[in-house]
Amino acid sequence: MTHTKLNRQKLLNLLAFFLLILAAVLFCVALLFQDPTFLAHYDDIMGRLAEFEYKVATIPYKGLVILVILLIYLSKAFLPLPISAICVIAGMAFQTPYAILINIVGFSLLSAIKYFWGKHLGGGIVHKFLVKNEGVRRVMNADMKANTILLLAFRLVPSFPINTISQVYGAMQFDFKKYLLLSVLGFLPKLISYSFIGRNVYDPFSMAFILPIVILLLLSGLSVFGINAMIEFYSEKSKSKDSDKK
Repeated sequence: MTHTKLNRQKLLNLLAFFLLILAAVLFCVALLFQDPTFLAHYDDIMGRLAEFEYKVATIPYKGLVILVILLIYLSKAFLPLPISAICVIAGMAFQTPYAILINIVGFSLLSAIKYFWGKHLGGGIVHKFLVKNEGVRRVMNADMKANTILLLAFRLVPSFPINTISQVYGAMQFDFKKYLLLSVLGFLPKLISYSFIGRNVYDPFSMAFILPIVILLLLSGLSVFGINAMIEFYSEKSKSKDSDKK
């Protein structure tokens, strides 16, 4: 059995284990809702959340709130702030369509800053680490189509840092307009999901809150499989070309 097959087997086993854990957690939650004591505490929490929702909805100076959210996005270029939290904050403060628009603008600003950072200062340590990996290096040295698909996949996977990928693509001198469009398109499912989560955070056990999380997990899992398949495909393709030259 090859090393690639072993890695794929480990990944599938990990995914299966995660699904079993998730099923167990959901079963435990269902059992909790049968307990009258838990239901009483739940009603109390929901009452507090309703009060908090009203306070957020009646905040004056919405323009100032938008400015603060965008400044937080800009701060993420230099500070390790979780973008999911920023998106959720926008969803909590605004109706979902407005929150999505604000998050798109903020994400675009952040992506642009780190792109030009990488273009002028290089991709940093992570770029050097990526090119040391034979499979990733072969993909990055492949045609433009490969890097385009890889960028979309990177934006879908939550474990790949936004700033790092932006900096790497800036260092690669990837076309900026295409980079920004692909980045927004690739990250849009997460921006939408986080915005919905923020809007429905006042009812954390509702389907409107849980469903976006499930969608995020599904997209993340599929994109991980996609990246693995793509790296393997271009590695084999590049190896066959090298063998033909010999």
